[in-house]
Amino acid sequence: MESPLPTRALKRESDSHEQSSSSKRSHGATMDPLALKDLGEHLKILPVPTDTDDLETTSRKMQDLARVVERGNSLALWTGLKLASHNKRRDLESSARAQMTESEWELYERWKGMQDTCNDGDEHNNQNEQQKPLDIPEYNWNENKAPVPTGAHSVRKFTQRAAAMDMVWGHQGATPEHASWLTFNMPVMLPLIKAITKVSNIQKHIQDADPLAGKLTDMEAAEIETVRRIVEVAEGNRLRELERIRKLAKSICESAAIIKSRAEGLEKLER
Repeated sequence: MESPLPTRALKRESDSHEQSSSSKRSHGATMDPLALKDLGEHLKILPVPTDTDDLETTSRKMQDLARVVERGNSLALWTGLKLASHNKRRDLESSARAQMTESEWELYERWKGMQDTCNDGDEHNNQNEQQKPLDIPEYNWNENKAPVPTGAHSVRKFTQRAAAMDMVWGHQGATPEHASWLTFNMPVMLPLIKAITKVSNIQKHIQDADPLAGKLTDMEAAEIETVRRIVEVAEGNRLRELERIRKLAKSICESAAIIKSRAEGLEKLER
């Protein structure tokens, strides 16, 4: 017996019975334990097409993978998640980390730790005992405003920072003028605002590149990426081999014409 691919319908049904606990688990952790046990007993990791495979090898691999789909199983699991890099692609903080200064990352980590503690109660207390608490200073939204520097880039930058300020202070309606004042008058908070802005920008970039980002479970995202990469490589192999066959066929025709001319020349001499 093979394990069926987990679907969003199954996940929603599970969530309706375990709302309190599901919010603390990743989407990929909702698979039935019995299904996982059965999968582990019957799972055979299948090879995937590579760009060096010939047509015969590509065809054989594709047939094996097609049977996995026909049986209702997960291509991502049955290929050992080899093609599913979505977790790295979706790791916003890791991507943003490469763009942050040390002070930005330090404040962002402390702020995130504070958010986790607020959201999950005492669950993260032990993890944050050694972490220096982050004090968010009061902000006077009525008075702390400054003109935004001219230029379209400046307006966009300070608009993004204003959105980050709303997140930090739990506020709604921060304006570019607020962000401008903070930039020049509250340097202690500027690294955190910059860090959150970088994370938000990367998140927007991912969502623009993949409209389904954030709307799928981890397993669904892994499945889609696996399917796309398998088909992409197989199609590339098919086109490459067809072009190779076309060139070989053309070469054969040209050589045959030359060889044929030899016989035709001899026949003319005999006439």
